[in-house]
Amino acid sequence: MNPCVSSTRMLIVSKWIKSHHCKSNLCALDLRSNTCNSCQIHCSGKINSYYRFIPKVKDTENKPKVLSHTYLKQLLQNCKSMKEQIEVFDSYVKLTDKDISLRNSICEDIEKIFEPYFPDCLVNLTGSSVSRLGLKGCDVDLSFLPSTDESNEVNPIKDLSSDAVKDIKLGKVPKVCNFSSLLPRRQLHLLKNAVMASGVIKESAIVPGHCPILNFTYRSLSCDVAIDNKSALGGTNLMLLCRLLDDRVAPLYRFISYWAKYFHLCGGPMKLKSYAIFLLVVYFLQTRSPPVLPTVQFMFDETDFISNQNNWLYDVSKYIDRFASSQNSQSIDTLLKEFFFFYTKFDFSNVICPLTNQIENARDFISKNHSEENKFQVAEISIQDPLNFDWNVTCGCSPKYSRYFKQDLSLMCKAYNTEEYWHPGVENWGLLSLFEVLNTKKSNKK
Repeated sequence: MNPCVSSTRMLIVSKWIKSHHCKSNLCALDLRSNTCNSCQIHCSGKINSYYRFIPKVKDTENKPKVLSHTYLKQLLQNCKSMKEQIEVFDSYVKLTDKDISLRNSICEDIEKIFEPYFPDCLVNLTGSSVSRLGLKGCDVDLSFLPSTDESNEVNPIKDLSSDAVKDIKLGKVPKVCNFSSLLPRRQLHLLKNAVMASGVIKESAIVPGHCPILNFTYRSLSCDVAIDNKSALGGTNLMLLCRLLDDRVAPLYRFISYWAKYFHLCGGPMKLKSYAIFLLVVYFLQTRSPPVLPTVQFMFDETDFISNQNNWLYDVSKYIDRFASSQNSQSIDTLLKEFFFFYTKFDFSNVICPLTNQIENARDFISKNHSEENKFQVAEISIQDPLNFDWNVTCGCSPKYSRYFKQDLSLMCKAYNTEEYWHPGVENWGLLSLFEVLNTKKSNKK
């Protein structure tokens, strides 16, 4: 390889590290070779885990564009009021009964793919496919349980020896071993071999992270398979419960989620996660007067949530009658406007705690945790996971995207303060103005 090219690459990487405020060295896989396509970055001195950037599988040929922003603009332009705009928007972007039926069918198909190699396995849907808070075309989140045996002491799963891998690729059932004795990455490698041996999936990738996943495209949808993902189970039930508690939660979250994806703030490495957006919405709704949602702790107390957080048969919907309706009567469009103003003025040096509907000073918050091994990792935006107190759900978001998030919140407030944007009939009025300011921002940069 040309030494000049190698030096240029090293310089680019060095600048990238500095721009992301990384505090440790770059660990690259043979930077001087043409085969290098991934690297490990340590983004904070307090983060103990390294993230290797492996992209998800992209099936551009078979994956249709399910949401068209151009078509959405046409729909919203023809509306006569903000209320109608929100109703039309949500009707267009939300998962329909047909979408949910497809996802259930995909779950059944994937379970059948694994069954020849894992006879007692179970595959469950998690995430938006269950809570129905996701956008049309969003990923299908799946959790693989190696055995339906509740004791789960010994799981009859196959060995990952080289001979076993060959057997799987040939469609044979390899010998049995204890699945729990394998590391998560090796477990996923075994699932990957089984998936590829099926012949119905052309490409797959193991994506590391807080919860490593096996990613592939099936029936035109991106699928993420995790191993017995209890955290996803808890998060799914929490999202479902919040949606059932108040009809405004779903359309409000879906719009903000779509907005964050449109502004490239969510959905990718180093960006905000959908779960973080959800918790921002939950905390905001808890702070209304009167509150739209109660504290998450109250939700737990009324639903036996904690004692069932590992129970895949748990049905949180049966507890809805225990909750009184919110006394807050604000419209969705009013809440949406308040959301942007609320977080524009918010002091993000504090830690957001939806569990108790409180904020805490980051230094005081950390001092309460004496465990060096599991210490909460403070970032530019910090949100405590109500299901795992040591986990900051935004710790994987880079300082750059955290700053973009805060800047774009301010842009939304400017749009709301521009009166001409809110008269029906004007071009790009109402909700459309919240997207058009991004184009204005890009034009100003040019």
